[in-house]
Amino acid sequence: MNEILATAHRLGTLIGSHPAVASYRELTRQLDLDISARSLLGQFEQLMEMLAQKEANMQPIEIAEKQQMQTLQQSIQMHPLIKKLSLAERDYRLVMQKVQETINGGLTGQAAPAEAAGAGEVAAAPSKIILE
Repeated sequence: MNEILATAHRLGTLIGSHPAVASYRELTRQLDLDISARSLLGQFEQLMEMLAQKEANMQPIEIAEKQQMQTLQQSIQMHPLIKKLSLAERDYRLVMQKVQETINGGLTGQAAPAEAAGAGEVAAAPSKIILE
């Protein structure tokens, strides 16, 4: 067990030093400091919660609320830091997906994805901002 944990620790250190992970961490830090970006995301989250509650209670969603949602979505999509963070998150997720696939391959005895597809190839994936 100690060998597994030591290897997991080394893997965590390697993952943490990957440029995609470093970029994601830095942009997340920048988001924490960017009041306008945090405000946009906060407003959007509050609106989405309110709309979900209305939907759960079978209440109608007003046209003005739909317009507000569209306006906030557009503002979020156009915000340069949020845009960068979204791309960085996509890259981070791809790294983590490749790592998980490789671990799964080791469990099943299959060739590692890097061996099968080429070490530098990474497929595109949809982005979703994670705020924690």
